[in-house]
Amino acid sequence: MERYLRQRLSFAFVTFLFILVLQCMHVEPIRIINIKRHVHVWNDVSSTVKLNLHCKSGDDDLGQQVLAYQQEFTWSFRGNIFARTLFWCAMNWANSTGHVFQQSFVVYESKVTPCGKNCVWSARMDGVYFLDSFTGAYVLKYNWQ
Repeated sequence: MERYLRQRLSFAFVTFLFILVLQCMHVEPIRIINIKRHVHVWNDVSSTVKLNLHCKSGDDDLGQQVLAYQQEFTWSFRGNIFARTLFWCAMNWANSTGHVFQQSFVVYESKVTPCGKNCVWSARMDGVYFLDSFTGAYVLKYNWQ
């Protein structure tokens, strides 16, 4: 009986250490601890530009948003246990001559997006940037079409 108890405690301890190491490495597919995620989308295009934004998932339509310069649209959610959470956004803005720039892209995907608790996106003149949570630098991910 004592040997059985020792084996069970050893297994529980190893499992705990494994989960702790994965959490420290920011590995995404840990579904045992269902972390609340926050997505932030910023209009950093220009002080004269309004950014049109429409974000949704398979379950939620977050509606049409119009962001003034340096305004943020944010929402929070908890991913599902099967790691199938996916949010995408369509954006567009027009320059002073009326030319429309647009892009649709994934802002969060459970198995792919390496952003920890906060996924930060910045729409700029040359494209849409993602804040790399490991380096602290913005990286151009999508060019305007």
